[in-house]
Amino acid sequence: MIRESLEGLKILRSYRQLLSTIKSRVPSPDIELIKKAFKFANRAHREQKRLSGEPYIIHPLAVAQILAEQRLDCQTIAAALLHDVVEDTAFIADDIGKIFGDEINKLVKSVTKISSVKNKGTGKNAKEANLRLKERESAENIRLMLLATASDVRVILIKLADKLHNMRTLQFQKPEKIERIASEVLYIYAPIAGRLGMFRIKSELEDLAFFCLHPDDFSQVNETLRQTRSERDDFITTVRKILKQRLKEINIEARVEGRAKHIFSIYKKMKKYDKRFEEIYDLRGIRIILNDIRDCYGALGIVHTLWPPIPGRFKDYIATPKVNGYQSLHTTVVGPDARPLEIQIRTVEMEEMADHGIAAHWLYKSDTGIPDAARLRWLKRLSRITEISDDTGDFIEDLRHELDPGEVYVFTPRGDVYDLPTGSTVLDFAFRIHTEIGLTCKGARVNDRIVPLRTELKSGDRIEIITDKNTSPSPGWLRYIKSPRARQKLRSYFRKEEEDQDTADRAERDRDRKDNTTDEQDIQELRIRRRKTHDPKSVPIEVEGATDIPVRYAGCCSPVPGDRIVGFVTRGRGVTVHRADCGLLPKNGQERSRIMNVRWAGLTEKYPVRIEIKAKDRQGLYLDLVGGITRTFTNILKAEADIPRAANDLMKARFLIEVEHIDHLQDIIESLQSVKGVLTVERVAERK
Repeated sequence: MIRESLEGLKILRSYRQLLSTIKSRVPSPDIELIKKAFKFANRAHREQKRLSGEPYIIHPLAVAQILAEQRLDCQTIAAALLHDVVEDTAFIADDIGKIFGDEINKLVKSVTKISSVKNKGTGKNAKEANLRLKERESAENIRLMLLATASDVRVILIKLADKLHNMRTLQFQKPEKIERIASEVLYIYAPIAGRLGMFRIKSELEDLAFFCLHPDDFSQVNETLRQTRSERDDFITTVRKILKQRLKEINIEARVEGRAKHIFSIYKKMKKYDKRFEEIYDLRGIRIILNDIRDCYGALGIVHTLWPPIPGRFKDYIATPKVNGYQSLHTTVVGPDARPLEIQIRTVEMEEMADHGIAAHWLYKSDTGIPDAARLRWLKRLSRITEISDDTGDFIEDLRHELDPGEVYVFTPRGDVYDLPTGSTVLDFAFRIHTEIGLTCKGARVNDRIVPLRTELKSGDRIEIITDKNTSPSPGWLRYIKSPRARQKLRSYFRKEEEDQDTADRAERDRDRKDNTTDEQDIQELRIRRRKTHDPKSVPIEVEGATDIPVRYAGCCSPVPGDRIVGFVTRGRGVTVHRADCGLLPKNGQERSRIMNVRWAGLTEKYPVRIEIKAKDRQGLYLDLVGGITRTFTNILKAEADIPRAANDLMKARFLIEVEHIDHLQDIIESLQSVKGVLTVERVAERK
C-alpha cells in the first residue's frame, strides 16, 4: 500500500508539473484536452511497469513534459501522452480516433508505425542473426520516421522527445543494448536534432550517449569543468559588466549571458585538434541577446571597438542562415585577458530558434497556422534521404553524411546561394544544380579561374559549370563526390551503363574468337577494357584469401573495382570495404588493429602503359606532372623528359605507368590535364 501510494504521488507530481509548464509556456493552451489524454493513457497503462520498476505512465508524461518545455502545441503534447497506447495496450487506433479526433490519431499512428518494425532471429546462429536484424530494424525505423516527418514534422519531434527520456533511463537496460542504443543516438538521432536546429535536445542526447559509451572520458571532462568553474564564472561576470555598460551608453537594451558548453563538444574538440582541456578557448563564451536585427550589428560594432577581432573568425549567419534555419553573428576577439573570447549575437526570436529549432515555429507561425515553408525546405531535403539508398548499410552511411553539420555556402554567377557538405567539389555542385549538368560536367570556373572537377569548394566561391554533351562520367568521379545525392545519381548512371555494356561485351567476345590477327598492343587494350566494371558487388572480395566472409561496401568512400582497398572488421556485420585512402579509417589506437588486407578477386593484375605529355615549360613543371600521376595512386615504372633549350619551349615527358583498367587510365589523364601548362596527354605505343 505504501509503495502504491508513493507511485501514485510520483504520477500526480509529474502530471501537475506538466500542466504548470503548459500553462506558462504553451501559446493558447487547451488544458481540457491534456487532462482527457492523461486520464485515457493512465487507464490504458495502469498495469504496466518500466524496467526501472516505476509505473509506465511516467514515460509518456516525461515525453509530454519535454515537448511542453519546447512550447509545442497541445495536440502534439496530447499525442505524446498517447504515443505508446496502441503499441503496448489493448486499445486500437480507432479508439484514439473516436475520442481525440483525426489529427491526434494520425500522429499516434505514425509514431506507432515507426516503433512496430520488429524482427527475430532463429536457429543456432540466432544471436548473430538478431544483431543484423536489429540493425535493419533500426535503419527501417529511422527511414519510416523521416518519411512520416515529410507529411507532419511533429512526428519527429515526438520521437526525439521519446528517445531523450529513454536515454535518461538507459541504465536499466542490458550492457549490449545500452551500447547499441547510445551509438545510434550519438551518430543518428543527435545529429537529426541538430539538423532540426534543436540544439538543447541535441546537446543532452550527445552528453547522455557519451556518458554511456565512454564513462571514464566523460567523468574526466566533467570533473575538470567543475574544478575550473569558479575561474570561468569570474571572467564571464567581468565581461558581462563591460558589455552591458557600453551597450547601455548607446541605448541598446540587451541580455548578456555566459554560453554553456556541453561536455561532448569539449571532448570532440580536444580529440579533433589534439589539445588539452585548458587549450580549448571557447569554453568561455558570451551571448548577447537583443530585440531586433539592427541592434545585433550595433552590438557587433561595440564588441569590435572593445577588443580586436581575430581575422577569419567572423561569421554572419543572420545574412546567410544555416540550412536548419539557425541565425546569429559569431565573432572571436582577443579578450581582456589577452586570450581568445567567442561572442554570439542574436535576437530573442533567433535565440528561441537556436534552442528549440523547428519546435519554435509554433511560437512564430503564420496566419494559416502552418510553419513558414521557406524555413522547412531543409527538412524536406533531409526526408529525401529515404529515397536515395535501397541498401540498409548505404542508407545509414548516406544519412550520416547528410547529417554532417559542416557546410559551405557557394554562389552561382546570378548570385543564387547553395549549401553543400564541407569538402564538396565542383562535381557535387554540378549534380546539385541538375543531374544532366552533373553527368555532362567538363570543368568549372571558380571565381573566374578554370579548375578541374576535383577542386574542393570554399564558402563564398562563385561557380560557373562548363558542360559538354560529349563528356561521359568516369567511375573515378566517385572519388571526388561528397554528397550522398550526387553519389547516388552517379551510381544509377553507372548501373544503367553496365547493363548496356553487358550486351556489347558478349558481342565483343564472339568477335574475339573469330579474329586471331590482333597484335599484342590491341590484346592488352581489350584485356583492360574487359576489366571495366562500375558495380562493386559484381566482383568478389577476397578477405585474407577467402571469399566466403560477409562484406559490405562503405558509403563514405564508395570503393569501385580497381581501387586500392582495405577491410575494416565491423562488429556483427563482417568486413566493411573502404578505399585505402578513406579519411574515416582510424589513424591510430586499438581501432587500427581492426583493419585487414582485402583485394578484388581476379582484379589484381596491372598493365604497363606508356603516356606522353606535352606542356609549356616552367619551373617545377616536372614535379607537378609526377604529382598529377601519384595522386591517382599510380605506380611509375619509368620516367624521362626532353628538356627544351629555350625558355617557354615545349617540354615532352614520357612515363611508363601501371594501369589497372581503362577508367584508371582516364583518371590519370584527367589529373595530368589539370596541371598548369599541360597541352596534351596521349597514350603512345611501346618503343621497339
